[in-house]
Amino acid sequence: MQKVCALAPGGGAVYPMLQRRFGSLSDDPFRRLPQHAAMLRTLKEVGFDPRGARCLEIGTGHLPIAPVAFWLLGAAEVATVDLHRRLHAPLTVAMLRRLTDDDRVPKLYAGLVEPDALAQRLDVLRGLHGRSVQRIFERLGIRYVAPGDASRMPDPDGSFDLSFSMTVLEHVTPLALHGLLTESRRLLGRDGYAAHLIDPSDHFAHQDAAITRINFLRFSAQQWRRVGGNEYSYCNRLRASQLEQAFIAAGFHIEHSDRTVDEPSRAALDAGFPLHPDFARFSRADLATTELVVYARPASAAGAPPVGAHGQRGRGGQDGRAGQRDTP
Repeated sequence: MQKVCALAPGGGAVYPMLQRRFGSLSDDPFRRLPQHAAMLRTLKEVGFDPRGARCLEIGTGHLPIAPVAFWLLGAAEVATVDLHRRLHAPLTVAMLRRLTDDDRVPKLYAGLVEPDALAQRLDVLRGLHGRSVQRIFERLGIRYVAPGDASRMPDPDGSFDLSFSMTVLEHVTPLALHGLLTESRRLLGRDGYAAHLIDPSDHFAHQDAAITRINFLRFSAQQWRRVGGNEYSYCNRLRASQLEQAFIAAGFHIEHSDRTVDEPSRAALDAGFPLHPDFARFSRADLATTELVVYARPASAAGAPPVGAHGQRGRGGQDGRAGQRDTP
């Protein structure tokens, strides 16, 4: 279905309907907000304050969940850039209503924002129910740029305090990834921060429990292009160590990175998973890393050589035992 939608005229309009019917596309903001809150807690530890910040999101997707969440935390502006104009207006309106009607939001962001300030902003959102997405964005200081190229932004050097993405960078070709990160480095300037949640797992495993999250590592590059070479299912298959090196090559110092190792995938490797020779040089933990969060700063601002340390945890938590996590 992804291949057909990628090739057929009008496929871009049909694909969201198929995602809603057979996939995970919905108006539920709480599929993403816990990850966003966790990211903000780590950002706070490394020194980032969202109040008054100018933020750049790479890859908007169908719902502007993170831009709205940053506004709730006090950000002054969020520019959200997407290569394709995929924002779903009706789902966005429904998402905002769910966001304001659910008492989980104050609990998720406890300690990250003053409760009274958050309550006031939630009241503002309630007052925007029924407005168009464009009017809502204008009120919240959200600038939606799509189609847009996040590797060639018109903004001056140092325009933003934070660049971030949520499960986007795994869908970018290695060459384009370097361009995105280099431009992000320019836009952040000396005092900026970067935070990127990356899902380097086989995304087909999100809907198919019969395959492991490293299933796509059995294929050659040519075979994988035939399977997942279209705009809806492309994954670059870069492993965590390669992704971290991409940040360093773009001029970042990694302050912290958090790896989630999927224990069933590591067990499959130990049991003789048919790994393609292209991936033979990577460690078992690197191959089985199915979530990576990178927190970085421009190397010139960090006051240290661009070499980062990372934490590592099992799929179920710090002790490395197998468990469950939500699919992005």
